[in-house]
Amino acid sequence: MLPRQARLRTPFGSCYPQIATGKWHHALWVREMALSQLRKGGPQWHAEGRVLSDEHFDFQGGTAQPHTRREVRRMLSPNPGTAASRTD
Repeated sequence: MLPRQARLRTPFGSCYPQIATGKWHHALWVREMALSQLRKGGPQWHAEGRVLSDEHFDFQGGTAQPHTRREVRRMLSPNPGTAASRTD
């Protein structure tokens, strides 16, 4: 199975200048680029809940956690620089 991948939707390209739109990228890399941008004060977007918004990105691939059949998505935490995980 493919690793979890994310593709930035074209209308949101200006929100993530380091990520090419319309191209599949490893989701962990995309998440780190987005978090780095937020920490550095780069172009900001309304980040609530997930680091990578379903509105801004398409997703494919990945594996389910054993015994849950749910994938883990990293959440933004109230404290900058730390993140929690959740399943959905």
